[in-house]
Amino acid sequence: MRIAERADAALGRLDRSALKFFLLWLRKPVGLGAALPSGGPLARAMAREIDTATPGAVVELGGGTGVITQALLDAGIAPEDLIVIEREPELFTILRKRFPQLAVIKADARDLAGVLRAHGITRVKAVASGLPLLNIPDPICQQIVAQAFAAMGSDGIYLQYTYGPTSPLPLRLQKPLGLEGKRVSWVPMNLPPASVWRYRKRALDT
Repeated sequence: MRIAERADAALGRLDRSALKFFLLWLRKPVGLGAALPSGGPLARAMAREIDTATPGAVVELGGGTGVITQALLDAGIAPEDLIVIEREPELFTILRKRFPQLAVIKADARDLAGVLRAHGITRVKAVASGLPLLNIPDPICQQIVAQAFAAMGSDGIYLQYTYGPTSPLPLRLQKPLGLEGKRVSWVPMNLPPASVWRYRKRALDT
């Protein structure tokens, strides 16, 4: 039996994209953060937090195999309003094939401002992140989130899922960015169980 066939048997119900994700994780565990893509319930929990009626684009950071991408589309985000950024070449290829109608961009999230500028995107209402923030050094994490809020302005929301028990964006980074975070969903049916956190700009005292 070939290696891929043995992996398929071991992973049971996982599809071929998830298998590729798993094999990529074996090579780059820190960069991906999880051995499996996010599940459908977690993806839908992320998508529910975005108001489809509010004008503006939605940016997905770290599109992976497209589970959250599909949930965003299913929730009513128009294809022309969804931008997916993925730096891993193998995952980028999967996304391009699966979503030919979308702007799928091969880039690093650290270059978010430049990517948006290059594609003429001036109004962003939400960022949905699958990045493993807890594995990213503080300066880079702060750079990514700061660029996201620079694109969104004071009314935007940054959504992040995590498998850990606490905020994936530590308070030491929230405070200098002027943010406040709240866990808005707990998804025990995900493998592993996960939470969705929402970050906003803190309201100024009046």
